[in-house]
Amino acid sequence: MAQSIHPEAILEVGERLREELDYERELKQMRLFALMLAGEPRIQTPAPLEELSSKRLLTMTWLEGRGLMHWLDEPQETRNRIAELLFKAWWGPMTHYGVIHGDPHLGNYALTENAEGLQLLDFGCVRIFPSRFLEGVVGLWRGLKAEDMAQIAHSYEIWGFKNLNKELIEALTMWARFIYGPLLEDRVRTIADNVPPAEYGRREAFEVRKRLKTLGPVLIPREFVFMDRAAIGLGAAFLHLRAELNFGRMFAESVEGFSPAALEQRQAKALAQVGL
Repeated sequence: MAQSIHPEAILEVGERLREELDYERELKQMRLFALMLAGEPRIQTPAPLEELSSKRLLTMTWLEGRGLMHWLDEPQETRNRIAELLFKAWWGPMTHYGVIHGDPHLGNYALTENAEGLQLLDFGCVRIFPSRFLEGVVGLWRGLKAEDMAQIAHSYEIWGFKNLNKELIEALTMWARFIYGPLLEDRVRTIADNVPPAEYGRREAFEVRKRLKTLGPVLIPREFVFMDRAAIGLGAAFLHLRAELNFGRMFAESVEGFSPAALEQRQAKALAQVGL
């Protein structure tokens, strides 16, 4: 959404691509997600087979399921249940451990019989965030809900935006209101009304980019590269499912009692446990 690409963003993409080619790291990331999702029995991850894996080969157990596209014509209740599981699989690790599955396209999910369980696949693109980034994520949500511009601006500062002024804050908040929109309302709704999945976010990104052009180059913190990509991909999955859920209530439950210090300790313990 920015006019300029910060060198840090280029480094971010390079680092994540190199990680995707390292199957020893992906094996550890697979274990990390199993650990983070251990409290949710409806979400499964394959188990890596270390004796049959190497830096160039990753072997794991087989999970029997059907891809997400198979379920698009199922009753609303079934599609809502799938969307709820997707939400938990993505936002749970993010708000409790500062970790996202950075490639939420439809081929990376499968469902068990009757769509009672979700299978999360492919752990090459995983982003681990510092606790301060999550402090900004939660702080911005709270600021948008309260329409507190001081809180909103502070969240941008936490993320590392420089030279903030009223016009820049307003432009950034256009995008924030789009990303956070479904999370701000305590009601059942779709992720976006009457928007084809392939068009999700395009109009908003164009409008924000046009606004930023009038303000000069804006340097976006490197963490946003995969955060925005993943959030748009997840939203497109909800659109495919035509899900109708109370996204705001689910997010509020996910961040209840949020503490940057507690997240930092929880993250460090989990990473040490899997060897990352």
